[in-house]
Amino acid sequence: MSQYPQGSRPDGGWEYWTTVTYRSVILIAIALLIMVIAVWALFWRESFDSVLAKLTSGGGENGSVEEAPHARFVNLDGTVRVKKRDSVQWVSADYSTPLLAGDTVQTGANGIARITFVDGTTYVVKHDTLIVIERHETDENRATRIAVQITSGAVDLSTGSWEAAGSSSEVRFENAVARIEENTRAAIRQDPEGQIHEITVSEGRARVEKGEETIEVGPYERVGFSDPNDPLNKQKVIAPPKLLRPRNLEPIISTDARREVINFRWERVQQARSYRLEVSASPLFTSYVLDRRVNANNFRWQGLNRGEYYWRVRSIDAKDEVSQPSQRNTFTLAEQAAAEQLLLEIEDMIQHGRVIEIVGRTEPGATVTINAEPVAYVGPDGRFKHFTQPLRSAGAHRITIVAQNARGEVVTRTKTVYVQ
Repeated sequence: MSQYPQGSRPDGGWEYWTTVTYRSVILIAIALLIMVIAVWALFWRESFDSVLAKLTSGGGENGSVEEAPHARFVNLDGTVRVKKRDSVQWVSADYSTPLLAGDTVQTGANGIARITFVDGTTYVVKHDTLIVIERHETDENRATRIAVQITSGAVDLSTGSWEAAGSSSEVRFENAVARIEENTRAAIRQDPEGQIHEITVSEGRARVEKGEETIEVGPYERVGFSDPNDPLNKQKVIAPPKLLRPRNLEPIISTDARREVINFRWERVQQARSYRLEVSASPLFTSYVLDRRVNANNFRWQGLNRGEYYWRVRSIDAKDEVSQPSQRNTFTLAEQAAAEQLLLEIEDMIQHGRVIEIVGRTEPGATVTINAEPVAYVGPDGRFKHFTQPLRSAGAHRITIVAQNARGEVVTRTKTVYVQ
């Protein structure tokens, strides 16, 4: 910068200059840096991605730190407490509580909790139960390893489909360990005072090890022992029935919900002499709106308020042995006003063999189900198209279309189709 005033110099010439601020310099530097990064990302993508991954990984011994996998609560009811692995105090469980290896979960006399693990394994921890999460990890190949100790009480569990070979799920009770395979449902009871230590498998397979003994357990088999020094004992158990009606997620529409008769039906089980029907407003069946022992494979009942309900059935044999519960079904009881306000038009029904294509229109934002199957997409203008599941046989079939909007209004249309 010149020391002379702008416009004059001793030699009679002229001199000009421009003042540049620090802010301008910084903005120019940032713009140049962005241009360099953009060119780098465009022409040397792999190198750019590698550096970006290291910068965003949080550092660590090998340039990355992975968060330890944890389980979490998805349902809580009643008294449920947690003691963290590095604490001596019990705290009330809530949905934001992460569960890590070494943590202990305890349910009270009125408590029940559903816990899900990183691999999709689900534990329903029944009342008066104490469990310890002994292991919960995922390796670099995405194989998961889970181990839970049941000190006392009862647990229902189900494993999903594992992503990687080498995954495992173990349950320890008393001095035995059950190695659970994928896609398995099982129930474990651990009652030291009552001398009950057992696992019952209802779907899939497990392997129980106790000392030098190993026993494979398949569907509707139970393995257990009374005294810790006793050998393992295996026996067949009665199976629960398959539920028929109401179908899962089926809406039941009525002009008067309290007077609507619900017809519960399930398949017969050969060894069953009676059944126990359970209906609840809770997915965990913490309380019942109906708990009835019936001799037939159906039961008609009315008196429900409108709302969502869950139901399941147990089989009871001649020795009064009760099966594990069936898989639960969910149904919704809704009221439909006498004067319909919600639009639902069926514009076309096209037969493709035993599959029926339904084309229609409803109110924008409404949901539609056809024969209890949700329609995947309802357009912004309310138009929809749906293909039914293949109809099982020739003859007349009833197609039920139900629309429901955010105001709670429900409209039903019933159509009959004939299949050759």
